[in-house]
Amino acid sequence: MRLEEILEQTKAAKSKPGEEELRQLPYRKAFIYGRVSSANQVVESRESIRELARLLELAIQDGYRTGLRPDEVRVWLQAIQDGTAGARVMEDGEVAIDCRDLGLSGSLREDKRPGLARLWELVEAGEVGAVYLTEGMSRLSRDVERVLGYQLLALLKRQSCRVRTPEGVVNPAIPRDWATLADDVEDSAEEMKKMGVRLRRRLESKAAAGKHVGNPVTPGYYLPVVDRKRDGSFVFGKWETYPPHQEVVVTVLEEFIRHRSAVKAVLALARAHVTFPPFPAELSYMETRTALKTSRRTAERGYLISPDIVSHLATELKLIGVWDWGDNLIMDNHPAVVSQEVFLQAYAIATSSKPKGRATNHEPGEWAGLLWCHNHEAPRRIVSQNAAGRWTCGPAYAHGEEHRCLDVIRRVISTPLSREFLRCLDLTPHAEAVLQRLQQEAEKGSMEETWRRREEAKLLSRLANLEEYLGSSDPELEEAYRRQIRKAQTELEAIRSRPAPSPVTAADIERVRRFLGGLGTDWEKYPSSLRNLLLHQIVDRVEFRHRPGLIEATVVWKVGFWQVIEISWAGGRNSLERRWRPDEVGLLRMLYPSSLREVVTAALPRRSWASIVLKATKLRIKRERGQRHSSPWREWMDAEDDQLRELYRSGAPCSEMAAQFERTRSAVAHRAEQLRLVWPVELRHRKGEPVWQVRNINVLQTAPRRGPRTP
Repeated sequence: MRLEEILEQTKAAKSKPGEEELRQLPYRKAFIYGRVSSANQVVESRESIRELARLLELAIQDGYRTGLRPDEVRVWLQAIQDGTAGARVMEDGEVAIDCRDLGLSGSLREDKRPGLARLWELVEAGEVGAVYLTEGMSRLSRDVERVLGYQLLALLKRQSCRVRTPEGVVNPAIPRDWATLADDVEDSAEEMKKMGVRLRRRLESKAAAGKHVGNPVTPGYYLPVVDRKRDGSFVFGKWETYPPHQEVVVTVLEEFIRHRSAVKAVLALARAHVTFPPFPAELSYMETRTALKTSRRTAERGYLISPDIVSHLATELKLIGVWDWGDNLIMDNHPAVVSQEVFLQAYAIATSSKPKGRATNHEPGEWAGLLWCHNHEAPRRIVSQNAAGRWTCGPAYAHGEEHRCLDVIRRVISTPLSREFLRCLDLTPHAEAVLQRLQQEAEKGSMEETWRRREEAKLLSRLANLEEYLGSSDPELEEAYRRQIRKAQTELEAIRSRPAPSPVTAADIERVRRFLGGLGTDWEKYPSSLRNLLLHQIVDRVEFRHRPGLIEATVVWKVGFWQVIEISWAGGRNSLERRWRPDEVGLLRMLYPSSLREVVTAALPRRSWASIVLKATKLRIKRERGQRHSSPWREWMDAEDDQLRELYRSGAPCSEMAAQFERTRSAVAHRAEQLRLVWPVELRHRKGEPVWQVRNINVLQTAPRRGPRTP
């Protein structure tokens, strides 16, 4: 190959395509995107909807091959407007028509618009080369903050994707086309801002008259329908009382006043099975307008009451007929739900200052915010009770339940998780990379400080030069100088206001070196907040599935590494574990009145005789006279006492000692107490000490990042 040919090839490879080539169609696939802002516009804006069929004709004229026919698309779009067909996707050959965003606002993000999310995915994958729109960028985005619009423009530019409208073809990879599309983004944002101002004025006018303006309806009220618009939507009047919910509101406030606590009031209401009943069929529209729509709901009981609802009702002025919206405060605007006397008592309790709890002086524990309980239909967060040193399944009373499904001492969960985390974590290979990055940051900070001083000196010199030219006889020239001075002053102020980079010293680097090298041995020495911060950087979440005495914890690392840790422990002071099961109560009722003590304790191995007697007393189960322990009381011999002392010194379990002496555990413990015997400190049994085993699974599999998995 000759040198001239090599130079020609190199020149051709470096040459950029011309504007005509960048606008050329067909290019990859065509994506026809349809969107209008509301359901009313889907019905009323018939011309805008029909424009999508004309875009199909345009795509065919541009050279795209497809089996879709414009007349079939028109029939389909007409069916969507008439409500006989749902908005969906039609795709064939090199053309796709997506109408799933009809009725969705352009201010929504892509995760709220399935059509835009699909377009984003296809453009990013390089499959779509032309987006067909009826009006330009306003169809894709009407984001007031302009963030989404410019993100879409950057994506289209990166993939050299064309934007095709009835007016022509533009490509954001061409600078002047980028400017045109950017103007569309700015115009759409300004239009949305003006619409928001107009809407705000209309809402303020309605609110000043005490009318409903779209805010959630407080429990105890409903919206009466006074008229209907041409599109079928409702016109509502002022709020009216809804007796079924009004009774519940009164009960809630009375319980709140009685207990002086939202949590205790919720527990009392849950015991009494008090809930807000569901709305009847004729008021089904209230399900999306009531403030209870975010509350947990069951088909049988209706809307469950949480502490947040109680606290909200205790401070809601609308309950006594006061219309409070923005700057509007109208007395006797609508009927009151509760008396002023009851409301004022509840309001005083809700707004009174309370002393801070003990937990305010505790740092967040390690693993806080990462644990989720999957023993429910939807995962619930496991929260750390800092002051008590326990993990509990997040506030069950918020779901209308009185008891928590998980309540264990902190070390039962934290110890196995932290040990396995540190066993699998090895930051040694990354230590040098981190230290090198710190060195670079230190050098970068020094360079940035040098640049800032140099730029500041340049601007000061420029200002001094410009000020010498002031005093010109030409007003236009004088104004030009002053504009340049203002611009230079603004730039100087911006540079001076930039925060100076924090210097990285040799001591900082050495501290990081020690931290990375001794993480495993010094873990407990670091503050719990620092440990928790490190865990959040590496672990995505921990999913718990459990039953009394056994926990299955699935640790999902952000790198895609999964661990299953099965934790078992002997139990402790957990009220859930001590709770009597229905089958145990049945055995107690059957055996306790007439069976021997040995038979009862053998049938209930998890219960001591004292616990059995106490439960029977609470259930009012009487024991027949004469049913006593079959073995008579035996006096302790000196030899037995000596043997008991030896066993205690050796740390033998109480159950083994009871079996050896053929006595009950309580008898052994009572005799040891009389002899003042204790186990050695190093051999004493710790309640709730966990034992665990680990399975590492799904290695090199990417962990999902969209929140906790459902069961």
